[in-house]
Amino acid sequence: MAEFSRILVTTDLSDQALPGVVRAASLSRLLGSEVVLLLVVEDDLPPILGLPSDSERDRILETHRERAAEALTEYAGEHLVGCQVETAAVLGVAAREIVAYAKENAVDLIVMASHGYGPIRQILLGSTTERVLHHAPCPVLVTPSRGG
Repeated sequence: MAEFSRILVTTDLSDQALPGVVRAASLSRLLGSEVVLLLVVEDDLPPILGLPSDSERDRILETHRERAAEALTEYAGEHLVGCQVETAAVLGVAAREIVAYAKENAVDLIVMASHGYGPIRQILLGSTTERVLHHAPCPVLVTPSRGG
């Protein structure tokens, strides 16, 4: 059995995340590892929408999660050919959900691309990659995004 038998790779389906997916696919093929492709749908609905209730907000977010899950399956079919793949789309805060998923699902390695936003934006918004690095239960491989 490979030391990294279960590899979690994160994506937001952007071009910046693709290098991490490509790296995870290469490792999976090389090591015979399973790849878990994870997308976190964050609650970024603006309060100005004036939704009548929390249940309406939850319904909208769940619809976004379901659509993301469908897109994720297509994305996996395109970018993880030749790999044993599981996909998961979850709601929450990205860093928190990535770490929780890794802990709860026996992940041996997390692979993610750093979007490289720059120092000012990182200070203001924080860094998902940095938070995952500090809290992950397993090694984390960070790849630079294209042009980053």
